Amino acid sequence: MERRFPALHTVSAIFKILAWLVAIVDVITVVLVLTKKFALTALSGPPVFLAVALLLAGTIYFLFLYAFAEGILVVIAIEENTRKTAQEKP
Repeated sequence: MERRFPALHTVSAIFKILAWLVAIVDVITVVLVLTKKFALTALSGPPVFLAVALLLAGTIYFLFLYAFAEGILVVIAIEENTRKTAQEKP
């Protein structure tokens, strides 16, 4: 069967890559904050609180990006199954 909607497959792959890049950058940022190599002067308080907040925000952002990419693939799968079912009916 032909692969339909190649642009949507590409967009989904881009969102998955972006999600993993966000996760990697988030972990690096958390490590830098905890080692005090990266200080945000506008935010005060212990670096542990900042690290937890950054980790939580990055995780949520990662999940939204990855879920969006998977959602695109689900819609494509639904379309393929619907088309296949419609073609099988007598």
